[in-house]
Amino acid sequence: MIKRRHSFSRRGLLRATGLGAAGISLLPTARVWGNGADQYEGPLLVTLQLDGGADVTQLCDPKTNTPGELKINHWADTDEVQQIGNLQFAPVAKNAELFNRYGADTLVINGVDSQTNSHDTGRLYNWTGSNAEGKPSLAALHAAYYASDQPLAYSVYGRFSRTSGVISYNRFSNLQVLRSLAQPTIDPWSGSLRREQIELDRASTLVSDEVTRLLASPGLSMRERQNIARFSEARASRESLSRLADIIPGEEGTVDSYEVNVPGSNWPLYLNVQQQMQGALLVLKSGLGAAVEVSLEHFDTHENHDLQHEALYAHLADSLDFFWDYAEELGLAERILLVIGSDFGRTNFYNDGNGKDHWPIGSYMIMEKNAPWGNRVVGLTDELHFARGINAQTLKEDPNGVYMTPSHVHKAIQQYMGFDLFAEDLGHGLGDIEPLPLFDPFKATFG
Repeated sequence: MIKRRHSFSRRGLLRATGLGAAGISLLPTARVWGNGADQYEGPLLVTLQLDGGADVTQLCDPKTNTPGELKINHWADTDEVQQIGNLQFAPVAKNAELFNRYGADTLVINGVDSQTNSHDTGRLYNWTGSNAEGKPSLAALHAAYYASDQPLAYSVYGRFSRTSGVISYNRFSNLQVLRSLAQPTIDPWSGSLRREQIELDRASTLVSDEVTRLLASPGLSMRERQNIARFSEARASRESLSRLADIIPGEEGTVDSYEVNVPGSNWPLYLNVQQQMQGALLVLKSGLGAAVEVSLEHFDTHENHDLQHEALYAHLADSLDFFWDYAEELGLAERILLVIGSDFGRTNFYNDGNGKDHWPIGSYMIMEKNAPWGNRVVGLTDELHFARGINAQTLKEDPNGVYMTPSHVHKAIQQYMGFDLFAEDLGHGLGDIEPLPLFDPFKATFG
């Protein structure tokens, strides 16, 4: 289970140390870019966006067909809802393997209303906890709280990122980008040094000597000292990337993107989520970061819905195997909380193109190794996939209770990971949202 540090108020800490708004200007330097001198070894957060709107009635909130209503799932014509432990799932793709392996370590949150059919708003709401602009993502808050002194604290591989000024982010597409960043003096084509090592060492010494000379100069203004300090920190940050360079595998150990052919489609799907996962886990292993965002695309299935979703869900199961196996190999599995979500869900009927359109009700799946709150389902929907209310204390069905939105999920995760007060102190808290004990292992399970 992840060990988290206690929440604290940064503003309160500044007040307690006498470094409030008036005192902080007296500091000799202002850190604007982490140097990564100390390797980060705390809790890790990874978010996986199923981009485009995933049909959770074919995954973790399965629905059979209702007489007199439009057909919600073709698989329900010949099969039944499956269940492992407390978790129900649709009998498609590799769902049985997925829930058999990870069910004990998974919390399923169903009946989450994103209150939109817009992709942009859906992504915003599901990953910031707010359907209005101006809020940082869950990963950005985690990185700002736990690892603001690290140069790759918040890394983004997918399409979504929001910082709202709480931290900077680094966007990567693949390991080649990471390798170029971590090894700027190496020619990526030949693998050899662009300059002789003795020349690189001489240049580094000259720069260090010049920085020392400048700082010793009399009459430097505060702004000049801060600028020199920023330069030094940026330089140290680049040097700390050697920890990452040392663990990036060669070409033979690098995961490539996948080409998945979907029956009935005229073109293959190009999927690089495992490549993203490898890069993300290597950043976390280096101790240079604390939070990453990855994505699996092509869930916006307005036609050929079943076959494409089944192909994607099969690849999702394979990719989760890759993720957790690689995390175990790197010694990271015990520290990771993985949050899986999407823009929204898909309609409870097929359109004329045998596809499904946008539907505001969706789900989250949250994983943690040896999670005491695993093998549970919180939140529920009716037989036509409309959200139902739940009691805020017991989490049991309650028609007069709370109808969950992404805000409720975010608040629970912030509290669980220990940065809820930090978020409030930055003005990005969810204090007006009713708290739900989603991570209480003794609260209701639906199945």
